[in-house]
Amino acid sequence: MTTRLDWLDELETEGTEVVRGALAKPGNGYVEAPEGSIAIAAASIAAACQGNPSRDLPENVADWVTAHGAELTPEDVELALEAVERVAGEKSELAELWDDADEPEWRESLEDLSERLCTALG
Repeated sequence: MTTRLDWLDELETEGTEVVRGALAKPGNGYVEAPEGSIAIAAASIAAACQGNPSRDLPENVADWVTAHGAELTPEDVELALEAVERVAGEKSELAELWDDADEPEWRESLEDLSERLCTALG
């Protein structure tokens, strides 16, 4: 099972296809927590690549965005928005865990990410 840290290592070596793969992975079935977490990280990178980074984007990711951000397209941003919606939905382990923890900040962070992605789409 790939963790988010492993995924960030892959990002460094394999580039934009790693982002696209992570965004496509949640699919239409049940989204397990690890793949949901990675999809959210990939969506955050997609937003950053379009000029809408989060306030707490790690420096190594910001460097990657500077070097490779132009390779991600509006279609990737649409895929990112769909991934965020799936991870936030009813068929998501990550959503269940955060809802059980009664932590509204997680949902707020996803709303912020969705807004940044929508802004990127214009």
